[in-house]
Parts: sequence; structure tokens; C-alpha cells
Amino acid sequence: MTEPESGALDTFLGSGRRRGRSHLLSLLLLAVAAVAAVLLLVRFVSGTDSPYYTALVERGDVTPLISERGTVHGSGEVVLAAALDGTVSAEGVPAGGRVEEGQVLATIDAEPLRSTLAADRSLVSAAEADVAAAQASRDEAAARLGRFEDVWRRSGHRVPAINELESARSAVDRATREVSAAQARLSAARSSLKADSETLAAAVVRAPFAGFVVDRNIRNGQRVRAGMRLFTLAASDETLEVEVPLAKAGNAEIGAGTVARIRLDAMPDDVQQATLARVLVDRADAPGSRRAAFTLENPAETVRPGMAATVEIVLPPRKGVMLVPDAALTFEPENSADRSRARIYLVSPDGEPRRVYVSIGAGDGKRTEVVANDLKPGDEVIIGWRTPPAR
Repeated sequence: MTEPESGALDTFLGSGRRRGRSHLLSLLLLAVAAVAAVLLLVRFVSGTDSPYYTALVERGDVTPLISERGTVHGSGEVVLAAALDGTVSAEGVPAGGRVEEGQVLATIDAEPLRSTLAADRSLVSAAEADVAAAQASRDEAAARLGRFEDVWRRSGHRVPAINELESARSAVDRATREVSAAQARLSAARSSLKADSETLAAAVVRAPFAGFVVDRNIRNGQRVRAGMRLFTLAASDETLEVEVPLAKAGNAEIGAGTVARIRLDAMPDDVQQATLARVLVDRADAPGSRRAAFTLENPAETVRPGMAATVEIVLPPRKGVMLVPDAALTFEPENSADRSRARIYLVSPDGEPRRVYVSIGAGDGKRTEVVANDLKPGDEVIIGWRTPPAR
């Protein structure tokens, strides 16, 4: 083979070896990519080794949104309470319904009271008989005393004897006192009869005026006790308000002019606007609580007292605060259900949950502001179970 031919062959063989190495490298890269894809697929399908879903603690801004349930209230509200114990038969007047003056709202079974009334009437009859007998005895004693005194005067104070005369006078005094006692017993019996009769009349619960049912606290066939709240009525729908608790607002300041959106259950697509009228503090049944009363602005004609509603209040923005997903505030590890203090759980270096007590601020329905000394942005907070524990 000549020298030119030998050089060409070497060139051809060298080029073939380079193409082989390039092809082998391509195959190797494809294999690595395939393995990585398989690993990613397995990770996606089976998840991580951790039994928890987690998220990161963030520092950021949040515009708090409070959503609370309430009832539309009207003007001139009164509470109707049960006058006696019994089983109630409630008429079909729902909350939000209109009623007329004197309309029957409910009837309380008063059969035991009717027996009491029969006994009251018997006592009155007996007391009347006692009064009549006492009066007859007094009249008889008085007549006898009159005869003794007449004889005593005509005899020149010789007869009857002084002791007989004094005895007759004492008999009149005793008979007079007995009449007074009998009359007192009759008065008490009549008062009891009157009171029980009025209570029996109150067993029929009627609307004291034309208006609207704001609240109905009973159901047909329910057992009620005397003094139990049955209905709340509003006399007018000229001014309509919705009152809601502010527990979720934390320490946020809610001032005059705060606007809320009102969504009525009966008209969920018709959003009503309302403005803060006042903040109520320290109710007797909930010391330290706050409640906000919002006045509806130009409510639709179909809005009535008693309608159930959801109130959405947008609070002033909170900037640069620590935020966690709402789910972090409800997560609990296995065999732990104590919620006496608010807490979250962070993932510790060994993968186990670490409890951190927090103070809760306001949230926007997705994230909530929390405050804790040992909490920082980037901490991994547990928001749920990836693999729930066996029950």
C-alpha cells in the first residue's frame, strides 16, 4: 500500500472511532435522563418519605377578611317568652315571616295548669263559704251582745252579770277577727285564681303588634320551660341591621365607616352593602367579647328582619407579618387533640413535628397572621397528613 493510501485509511479509522465515542456518550446521556425521569415519576406517584404535607412560613402582607354568620334585625324588637312549662305546638311562622297583631304564634300545652285552676276555684268557693259562716257567727254574737247591753241598761246595770257581758263582747271580737281572716283567705284564693287564669291565657302566644319574626327558637312538639325565649319580633323594617361577633378580628381596629358585604341566604346572588353602626363590648352573656352592628344601605324591598345572612368584613391591610396557611392551625399529630392554646407544628431536623405555640391575628381565608418568638420565614410548617395514621 502506498503512503497516501495508508494515511487515508488512518484518517477513516480515526473518524469512525470518534463517531463511536460520540454515539456512546449520547446513549449514556439518554440512559441518565431516563433514570431521572423514572425517579421523578416514582417520587410524584409515591410522594416523599415524610407522612406530612408541608408549606413554608412566609413574611408578607395580608388583607384580612372576616366572614361571620348573622341575622337581619329590625326596629322595636321584643322578646316573647314562655309563661309556663309545657309542650309547645308552634304555628308555621318562620324567621323572616310577617305577622299581624294578635296572630297566634304558638300554643303551650297547659293541661296541668287546668287542673290547678280547678283546685283554685275550689279554694275560692271554700273561702267564700268560710267568709259567709264567719259573718253569720259575727252577726249572731253581735245580736247576743246587743240584747245583753239592752237588758244591762234597762236593769240599771244590775243584769246580766259583768262577766257575762264581757264574755259576749269577747265573742264579738273573736268573730270579727275570724271574718277578717276568712276574707284574707278569700282574697289570696282569688289572686291565685286570677294569676293562674292569666298564665293559662298566656299559654296561647300571640303577636303583640304587626311586624316580623326576627328569631324563632322553638320547634313543634318541643318541651319548654317558663321564661324560655320563644320568639323575637321586630315592629318595623325601616332600619335593618346585622350583628356579628368580632372574635376573628383579633385586635384589629374597626372604625366608623367600615363597609361590609351582606349575602342573604334567601338571595345569595344579591350582595347588600352595609356600614358599621357601632361596636358592642362586654355583653352580659359574653364578657370581653366584641360584636359589630352593621346598618344595611338601601336594602332591597325583599329584605326582611329575621333573614339569615353572611357578613364579609374587609379589615385594614397588615404589612410585613408572619403568615401560615390556615390548615397549619388545625393540624394535630397522632394522639393529640388539645386545642386550649393555639399552636402550629414545624418539621424538626429529625422529621418529627415540633409544637410551637402562637398568637393568632387576622387572616384572608387562606393565610393567617401568627406571632411566636421562635418562628422565622422559611420554616417548614405541617399543614396535613400525607399518610394518615392507622385508626
